[in-house]
Amino acid sequence: MQKKVAAIVAAAMITTTLVPMGAIAMAENQTEKKAVKIVQTAGRDQLGEFAPEFARYNDDILFGEVWSRNDKLSLRDRSIVTVCSLIGSGVIDSSLKYHLATAKKNGVTKEEMAEIITQLGFYVGWPKAWAAFNMAKEVYAE
Repeated sequence: MQKKVAAIVAAAMITTTLVPMGAIAMAENQTEKKAVKIVQTAGRDQLGEFAPEFARYNDDILFGEVWSRNDKLSLRDRSIVTVCSLIGSGVIDSSLKYHLATAKKNGVTKEEMAEIITQLGFYVGWPKAWAAFNMAKEVYAE
């Protein structure tokens, strides 16, 4: 289990994509590996009138297609990659809080998240890890 988490963290360190926050309808069948469609409306809800194409990319492409490929990479693993990318990029705001909560919903335990952020501290910077820990403590206390 620790090797799998370490491998996912290592893969996530390569990415630096900012993932916007929003509501995800989360469901995953662990036994069959069938793709489950992710429904997202945050882009249209928050930016639909101002940036309709960005909103469409967010809702339909990022979540509707990429996150929906959960038969290829589980929602749990996608959450770990996303959290690592946000922390590594220094995005310690509501986006990270949302994705920490999503990771928790997708099965990442408090102990695993503490280990992930500890590992990240050595690669992305101690201050980023401290900031992420403060937010993770809030999310996992809920």
